[in-house]
Amino acid sequence: MSYETSFTKIENELTPNFRDRMKGAEGVADVQQIYAEFVKDMLSGITGAEVVLDEGDVRVDPEVEGGVTFGPGIAANPEFDNFLERSDLLDILRRQGQHAANKITHLAGHSERDEAKLFPRKNRRG
Repeated sequence: MSYETSFTKIENELTPNFRDRMKGAEGVADVQQIYAEFVKDMLSGITGAEVVLDEGDVRVDPEVEGGVTFGPGIAANPEFDNFLERSDLLDILRRQGQHAANKITHLAGHSERDEAKLFPRKNRRG
């Protein structure tokens, strides 16, 4: 599929930091926040202006195709509509969103960290 515009250069600039931060995510809320910041940075890089996202504009969901859903702040925004339809932006957001969704799935299977933070135990050796 050919696009009128490609934003892979911006993606390539943001991906290393996104992946590093995602490695350190310890819970679903961390993953949601890191991905939302990636989307915000991506949109800011494209528009050249600060982008503000409301809660619910970006949601990582391992159960949906592409791993993410977009709320009205993105999906119904006429400023972003042109970018979503005539560029590779949607593919980029879904590709990185799938990475975030995979992290959530991994965390669900390894909840020891979350439980350790919520329910710390005293040192049993002492």
